[in-house]
Amino acid sequence: MSEWFWGDMLDLNIVEKEMCPIGLAGHLLVDKWVPVIIRDIALFDRRGFNEILKNNREGISSASLASRLQYMVQLNLLHVDKTDDHAQKKLYFLTEAGIAFVPILFHLASWTAEFRDPAPDIVALTSPFHSGDDDLQEKFLSRLREIHINKSVQPTPLWWLAEKLRAGNDTQ
Repeated sequence: MSEWFWGDMLDLNIVEKEMCPIGLAGHLLVDKWVPVIIRDIALFDRRGFNEILKNNREGISSASLASRLQYMVQLNLLHVDKTDDHAQKKLYFLTEAGIAFVPILFHLASWTAEFRDPAPDIVALTSPFHSGDDDLQEKFLSRLREIHINKSVQPTPLWWLAEKLRAGNDTQ
C-alpha cells in the first residue's frame, strides 16, 4: 500500500477529533481522484476496477486507482463485493456516505460550470441535477440506494439520463 494512503489514515486517526468539520472534509476528500471515482461509479455505473481505469476521462493510473479505491473503502464511501462470474473480480458499490457525497459533486459541478469552462457535454448531462431541482436529485439518490445499498435494481447505461428525460416528457 502506498505511503499516501497509510500516512493519511494514521494522521486521521490521531487528529480527526480535533479538526473543524471543514478542515476534516478537506483532509479526507480534497483529492483529485475521490470525486472522480464517485462520479464514475454513481453516474456511469463503472463498478469494476478495469471499467473505471479504462473509461476514466481524466486518465487515472492503475496504482492511483488501486490506492484510492482502498482509501475510499476505509473511509466507508465504498464497499466491495465479489462477483459470481469471476472469483477475483471485485465490484465497488457506494455506501450511504458515498451516496450522500453525490449532491456535493453536483454542487461542485454547478460551481465549475458557472466560474470555469468544463467539458460542455458533461455540463449538459448533469445540469438538471445541479440546477435546483431537489425532487429530481432526491429521485436520483433514491435510485442510487436501490442500486448500491439494496442491490434491487440493475441499471442500464446512463439510466439517470433516460429517467430524467422520461420525467421531463411526463410533465409536458
